[in-house]
Amino acid sequence: MLFDLRSFPEPAEPADAIVVGAGAVGIMTAVKLARAGLRTMLLEAGGTAVEDRSQRFFENAVSVGAKHEGLHLGRFRALGGTTHFWGGQLVAFDPHLFEVRPWVNEAHGWPISAADVAPFYSEVLALAGMDKAVADDAALIRRLRQPMPTLSGELQYFFTRWVPQPSFAHHFARELRESPNLSCIVNAPVTALAADAQGRVTHVEARAADGSVRRLAANHVVLANGTIEIARLLLMPLADGRAAPWAGNAWLGRGFMDHIDFDAGDVHPIDAKRFHNLFENAVVDGLKYQPKIKLSAKTQLERGMSDISAHFLFNSSYAEHFANAKIFLRSFLRGKVEDWRTVPRRIASLLRVGGPMVARYLRYRRIHSPADRGITLRLTGEQAMVRESGIRLRNERDSLGMPMVELDWRIAGTEVETFGYFAEALARALEEAGLAKVTLDPRLPARDPTVITEVDDANHHMGMCRMAASADDGVVDRDCVVFGSSNLSVAGAATYRSTGFPNPTFTAMALGLRVADRLIRERAA
Repeated sequence: MLFDLRSFPEPAEPADAIVVGAGAVGIMTAVKLARAGLRTMLLEAGGTAVEDRSQRFFENAVSVGAKHEGLHLGRFRALGGTTHFWGGQLVAFDPHLFEVRPWVNEAHGWPISAADVAPFYSEVLALAGMDKAVADDAALIRRLRQPMPTLSGELQYFFTRWVPQPSFAHHFARELRESPNLSCIVNAPVTALAADAQGRVTHVEARAADGSVRRLAANHVVLANGTIEIARLLLMPLADGRAAPWAGNAWLGRGFMDHIDFDAGDVHPIDAKRFHNLFENAVVDGLKYQPKIKLSAKTQLERGMSDISAHFLFNSSYAEHFANAKIFLRSFLRGKVEDWRTVPRRIASLLRVGGPMVARYLRYRRIHSPADRGITLRLTGEQAMVRESGIRLRNERDSLGMPMVELDWRIAGTEVETFGYFAEALARALEEAGLAKVTLDPRLPARDPTVITEVDDANHHMGMCRMAASADDGVVDRDCVVFGSSNLSVAGAATYRSTGFPNPTFTAMALGLRVADRLIRERAA
């Protein structure tokens, strides 16, 4: 059921679970709990749609380290969170990312393995409407009727998968509004946690738009409200002013990470048809797949390198026309064309722009990607964990009375070696395969450290509540329970102790479902 905090009826007894944050991870976690029969509250700080009023809270954050645009542009307070704006790309962690890699995550790996997460990847796909997704890349290549590209053993050609409906507010709309076990409460920013002397969270405090405070109780609380917001809430005192039992954890708010992106050079196809066949997005059974190349795990472990991948940006003057055509088509299908006199012109434009795309899809199952403005090699790399990278709470307060955030994002710089090595290996492999010549940014072969000063963050906030075997090494245990508490869990990318290159959302959702699975089993017991 969907409520506004101000009109939410007082519960007669504590809920089985409160999930804080209704983004990708929070919605997935809450839906699973509700389907299993647990009485669940899902609390969203924003409204049912993105509004300026809610977004202004993020303007209060300050960046004092490396430039991080995602601090302000990559966070959203609304039902569905960032799923309103992401493309829906899903990439699983390779097994070696959970292992010990001292050059990335110090002397310890994760306290869980890839096998602990694997079953929940499949569950995410099912919940996201991707039951028909082709899970094996070799099988997908056979479906596309294309030969596997010949690359060196250091490089791997692979596909990412994309959800058909990126907005989870739309995908799960019926359950969010009608499930009898799920109370979805919007405009409910959680401003404090309350806990007893043993560290058990008794309730959360949420502040309504009129300034009133609601105290909502549950047997278990799951924080899924984004990496920065989770760290801020855990760093704050409890609702009664006492220091939280977990407040002394040396890792809390430390080890902030993001992916680092860099345009590595210009690509000049030798065999344009074959190049486009290999690297344009594909569609099979209505699902989108994006081809990419990554550095093999074997090479990474042998050479002490971080995880990294590459894809190609097809730059086109038609990009704006494609976007406008898609908007018009959606409006047309929904009957929302404001001026019907423009319909013939818009349909003609749609056919002119979309015709080649449709023809190419019907013949090759590929999405036409014109590149009249060139092709760019784009790298997405893993950031080595830097302990001092993190947030601090400022003395200034926002309108909810919460301390403002100061982010000090730090990048080690060791990633330049991986960027240079991978870019050179990829450029060499493409030319040897007769596919393309790449004009690399000269700073990559030179391993110029200034590369790090020009990388982009990816709006992929990770860390600061990292998973560990003990409180000396992290903030949550292998079950994502906060050290110092028995009923407070963290779900999502905040628990990462290393990041790989993949978009973090797939693994974050899988970890959220793993938390839900534990709560369901505990309740049954």
